[in-house]
Amino acid sequence: MDTKLKRYNIWFKILAFILITVLSFYMMTILGNLYRTFSKLGYIEDIDKNHYTDTLEYSNTYCQLESSINTILQYKSEEAIRNGDYVLQSDIDDQTENLFLNKLENIRQSFYDSEYDITDDMLRKRFQQDYKTDIMNIEESIIQDQLSEFRNAIDSVKSVPNLQYYINVNKNIISNKDFNSITDSKYSYYETTLADDNKTVISQAGFSFDENYISNKNEEFLDAKHNTIYYGIQETICLVIFLLCLTYLIFAAGKKASDPQGIHHPYADKIYIEFTLFFLFLSVCGAAACGYALIGYTFNFAVLFTGFAASLLLSVALILMLVRHIKSRTFFKHTIIFTLFSFIFRSVKKIYDAGTPMIKALLFVSVLGLITAVPFVFIITLPLALVFTYIQVTKYIAVRDGVKDIKNGVYNQKIVINGTGEIAALASDINDISAGLRTEVERRLKSERLKTELIVNVSHDIKTPLTSVITYVDLLKKEDIQNDNAKKYIEVIAGKSGRLKTLIDDLFDASKAASGNIQVNFENVDISAIITQGLGELDDKIKSSSLNFKVNLPQTQVTAAADGGLLWRVLENLLSNVFKYSLENSRVYIDVSEDDQNAYIEIKNISAAELNIPEDEIMERFKRGDKSRSSEGSGLGLDIAKSLMLCQNGELVIKIDGDLFKSKLRIPKLFT
Repeated sequence: MDTKLKRYNIWFKILAFILITVLSFYMMTILGNLYRTFSKLGYIEDIDKNHYTDTLEYSNTYCQLESSINTILQYKSEEAIRNGDYVLQSDIDDQTENLFLNKLENIRQSFYDSEYDITDDMLRKRFQQDYKTDIMNIEESIIQDQLSEFRNAIDSVKSVPNLQYYINVNKNIISNKDFNSITDSKYSYYETTLADDNKTVISQAGFSFDENYISNKNEEFLDAKHNTIYYGIQETICLVIFLLCLTYLIFAAGKKASDPQGIHHPYADKIYIEFTLFFLFLSVCGAAACGYALIGYTFNFAVLFTGFAASLLLSVALILMLVRHIKSRTFFKHTIIFTLFSFIFRSVKKIYDAGTPMIKALLFVSVLGLITAVPFVFIITLPLALVFTYIQVTKYIAVRDGVKDIKNGVYNQKIVINGTGEIAALASDINDISAGLRTEVERRLKSERLKTELIVNVSHDIKTPLTSVITYVDLLKKEDIQNDNAKKYIEVIAGKSGRLKTLIDDLFDASKAASGNIQVNFENVDISAIITQGLGELDDKIKSSSLNFKVNLPQTQVTAAADGGLLWRVLENLLSNVFKYSLENSRVYIDVSEDDQNAYIEIKNISAAELNIPEDEIMERFKRGDKSRSSEGSGLGLDIAKSLMLCQNGELVIKIDGDLFKSKLRIPKLFT
């Protein structure tokens, strides 16, 4: 543990800073010496050469001299060049062709108004006419180029220091030494051209370097080579130590001996990253400028050293500042751009979270519009808008489908939307409503099931003793009872027991119809026929009543998909109510109609009692038209009729208009 703590000791860091400064200055000094010795060396490729004559510098000088002498031997003299002895017709033709190509566009323009097709011969003739002078000057231009090349070759030979040369062409001699002295030299080049008789000399040329000059150059080369290697090794060692110190400072940046696990930022780290990078650029440039000046000793040493040391220390400090931010993962968070955008984002989010859905939508559209106004930013904002729209529409579709399921009675499916937005909150509320509805529906279904089971069981249990009562009442009627009061009592018991049996049967049927435990045999039923047949069966009852029945049947046959027995039972219940509750001497209307999907039966009658019962309550169980409940009805007829119509995929609708009571049946024409 103590070893780990010592790694981050402040004195180690200060020592590393000092070493970096001293090593940097020393490396600059070495680079200066290396620069000066390397300039004497010539080329880096010469570092492995053993003698000056093996170097590229000597080889390049040798080749340049050889080329210059060959040029002099080629042209021989200025007089021969001026006479045009070396001007070739091919050179004239080539330059003439180049001149023609350069002037071709101008020549074409001169034929702009010509009525004839322009041919190559026409262009070349015009070229010969318009540029005659230029063509004639081509030969002179070639001669001047050759003269310049000849003179430059002579000057290049004469300009080489410590060079002994001898050139003799057709007795035109250019030399600073005789030919025999050159041929005897150790470092020389020479050649002689003889005539056909191998005796007459046509040309002689050669050059040589002074041996003392070569010896001095070789000593300079070997010293430069030795110093270059020496300074290079020193520079490498200093660079390795410099990098080790810098690596240590980077490794220990932000660490403290008291808390080696955390990253600690000094007060200076509060400077934004952009300013840190700017100051780092300036300090590096300052250190580079002072270092370059130190290499060449071009300014006051103390000033340069102070400037270099200050710039270097500042550069290292700024680098370590960046390293600490990288270690603590605050590099981007500490930038001005991030801070600005983070502030804007937090402000907008605060307004967004506190606002209504309308404010949120307007805020989002406004921000997106402002960003899109920047040129070419749509490349980013358009995909963002598409993704946002896709996500929101997907959420909307999920909510829509969930609401549709709830509307259709599916309560066990949840709307799954991730996030905390408005739509997610709405989905959560809908899920809560769905769960509440599911609980309530299950409770009501259970209650209805228990109620139905209770009614069925009680009805069944009552039927047995009631049957016995009715049987014994019938037996009592057959007995010869002389007491008139007893006979009246027996009649009352028979009437009440019969009414009780009717009530129990209706209650049993209502429970079966409500639970859907009735077998329905669908068939094509003739609506007009079933009404006519039913009214025929009730003919005695109709005649005994004071009611006037008005039946309106269509001329064409009306059929529907229904169970004939159940449909007649519905009609029987409705007509039973007509007989019970209609005003005496009033009319009863029975109308049959149809459309493309359904057949309709409508029964209208005038109520004898005032109808002050809401339409949605009159079809409830045990609701009766007279509040005194003095009539014979059980209050279950309309409920049974409604349940039977639902079993046949139809519908019973009750309408009350003053004392006018309307009951309308809808029967589908097609089997479903």
